[in-house]
Amino acid sequence: MSPPRLPTLAHPDVATWRPVELTDVDVVTALQKAMDAVDHPDWTTPREDVEDELDAPHVTLTRDSVLAVGHDGEALAWGLIELMPGRETRVQAYANGGVHPRARGRGIGRVLLAWLTARGVQQIATCEEALPAWVRSGADERNRGGMALHERLGFVPERYFTTMERDLVGAAGESGEALAVVEPPVPDGVRLVPYSADRAQDALDARNDAFRDHWGSQPRTPQEWATFVGGELFRADLSWLAVDEADVVLGFALVSANPEDWELQGYTSSYLGVLGVVRAGRRRGIAPALLARYLRATRDAGLDRAVLDVDTANPSGALGLYERAGFVATNRSVEYVLEV
Repeated sequence: MSPPRLPTLAHPDVATWRPVELTDVDVVTALQKAMDAVDHPDWTTPREDVEDELDAPHVTLTRDSVLAVGHDGEALAWGLIELMPGRETRVQAYANGGVHPRARGRGIGRVLLAWLTARGVQQIATCEEALPAWVRSGADERNRGGMALHERLGFVPERYFTTMERDLVGAAGESGEALAVVEPPVPDGVRLVPYSADRAQDALDARNDAFRDHWGSQPRTPQEWATFVGGELFRADLSWLAVDEADVVLGFALVSANPEDWELQGYTSSYLGVLGVVRAGRRRGIAPALLARYLRATRDAGLDRAVLDVDTANPSGALGLYERAGFVATNRSVEYVLEV
């Protein structure tokens, strides 16, 4: 497919379409939080995440982003299309953004997503890798309008991710005693050790091996990884590594926590960002041991629940692992793709 010309950004309610600038981080954060409150009211996007996304080394805001400003000077919509740097088996351009709830239903989202999609196809056309490619985007199932918009523009719902929670303190009115966390034996020849910053590269190498056969996953770059494990919301005190007798990392459970979410949720929580085991270490019981250790650490830190998202069709059986550990499903999101 030859790269398309970018469609005209035009809508009667929008006075100005312009690229996002780094100085717009608070504007974009406020816009994103307004969307979050409607689309997934139990969690919100932290300012740190917005800043990291806008300032990512693989992003050129002047070409890859857009901000829609209304006639009253208020931001109505924003979008960013990222050509992801990891390209081992697939090239991916990821679209993010949306329209303020007060401006929805007027066609602004259609103009925005059409532009982001066309720009993503242009980005993909510049890649030298002879690999399958797609433009990718996501929507929470509670955002029915967003789902319908993706499908009208030719995106296909390719994968579902289930949000799961594990109560650690018991429901109100119960005894108040912490719900039991059953810790299976740690496999022979394996130790569970707290994550430390000096193991960042080791953990990245393990992550890239463990996720090599996961849907949509490509290797993370050191820069992307540093943003994750070096971020303000990362919780090293709740994160664990599994190492062998030679101190090689076999598995990992890496965790963050966003206090902004707690008021929305009505409870405190941690978020299990990634749990995985390198392919040579699978089927030894490492993942259940790491999961249990993470749950105990979260409970001991005084947090009420553990939260995670899992690919419903994950071939490693992750959904069953979490169900056996006491996690229950709450919501789902959809990953849409447009083959290029």
